[in-house]
Amino acid sequence: MSKRLDVLIFGATGYTGQYVVEEMARKAKQFRFKWGVAGRTANKLKQSLEEASNVTGIENLASNIDMIIANVTNQQSLVDMCGHTKVLLNCVGPYRHYGEPVVQACLQARTHYIDICGEPQFLETIQLQYDGQAKENEIAIVGSCGFDSLVADLGVEMIRQECETNNIDIALIESFFVINYSTPSVSRGVIHFATWESAVYGLSQAYRLQSIRRKLFPQKLPYANYKMKSKSFTKTTVNGKSFWTIPFIGSDKSVVQRSQYFNYTVLNKKPIRFLPYFQLSSFTAVVKVIFYGLIFSLFTKFKLGMRLLLQFPRFFSAGLVTTEGPTRHDCEQASFKMTFVTHTENKQKLIHEFAGMDPGYIGTSKLSIACAIMLLQESDRLPTKGGVFTPAAAFGRTSLMKFLETEGFSFTKK
Repeated sequence: MSKRLDVLIFGATGYTGQYVVEEMARKAKQFRFKWGVAGRTANKLKQSLEEASNVTGIENLASNIDMIIANVTNQQSLVDMCGHTKVLLNCVGPYRHYGEPVVQACLQARTHYIDICGEPQFLETIQLQYDGQAKENEIAIVGSCGFDSLVADLGVEMIRQECETNNIDIALIESFFVINYSTPSVSRGVIHFATWESAVYGLSQAYRLQSIRRKLFPQKLPYANYKMKSKSFTKTTVNGKSFWTIPFIGSDKSVVQRSQYFNYTVLNKKPIRFLPYFQLSSFTAVVKVIFYGLIFSLFTKFKLGMRLLLQFPRFFSAGLVTTEGPTRHDCEQASFKMTFVTHTENKQKLIHEFAGMDPGYIGTSKLSIACAIMLLQESDRLPTKGGVFTPAAAFGRTSLMKFLETEGFSFTKK
């Protein structure tokens, strides 16, 4: 089948998918890409494109853009869908439930695959099971190309390259992540239910990760012998600013660790230990997070608890999670900053900041589309012709960071 499209967005009618469609419309006009949308219902796909026209001012998207019907319960429809495009951007989650058939379809159709997954079990399982076949078929499967976990992964890789150029030996890197909202109160929460749903199922199955990792990482990484006291639940000062920190429980650590394993085993580069934290403004906020975190952790251990978490997300998240998701205005007013503190083997510190707009939805749409552009324009810079990659492994040698800096992101040394 002739691949008439450059990029196809699967899951275009979802909350995050809508932002991805809008960003794709802008970039397709700029780069003259042929693109399309895919999902279960033609009417909803049409509505998504009409909304994208309203937001972007690009007329007639619903009549000019290809719409393809596909369903994760129908494998042949997925294979047919993937056969139309060079790159598939998968926005259908939770990925542990719906992601693997899409990866299989991409492998069969020899189509590059990108997703915005933040689920370590899915990401690691896909690498374990399909890396060999992706290499054989010479296609790239690149997960976690949204905020989870491209920002942390690419940030660490940029620091590694800078230090390598300057003959600086890195002992470890810490990251401190914060989201800022300029609106005094967020009317519909700050997290969409789909993100919460993935987290509930993810934590409930976290015990499976150990057996996956024994197979995925047969070699022990020779990290630098550098002692660092944990900053979990402590007050920390970085670059003259003090704040409280808690462990970052997203996929960042998992993804960065996979990149370091790739660097060591494939590229013969020294691995870097990575310690991610979430930044809070007060001790009261820390206590609140601990309280709700303990409830969340406990309830994911039994079916009734999971049912309650999924049925009453606003209650169990102190209002942060809603089924509607944050308003467009709230997203447009939000921003993030991830501060990296690099500890060198000679006891020096380097500080870098990766900053940008709302990370969850607007930022994720820009990041994922940027990755699709890299696969289309700079696939010759991939480390191998095919395989299952992390963002840093796939795009560390491309112009991705330079491209992102033209899109409202910044990566600076302090």
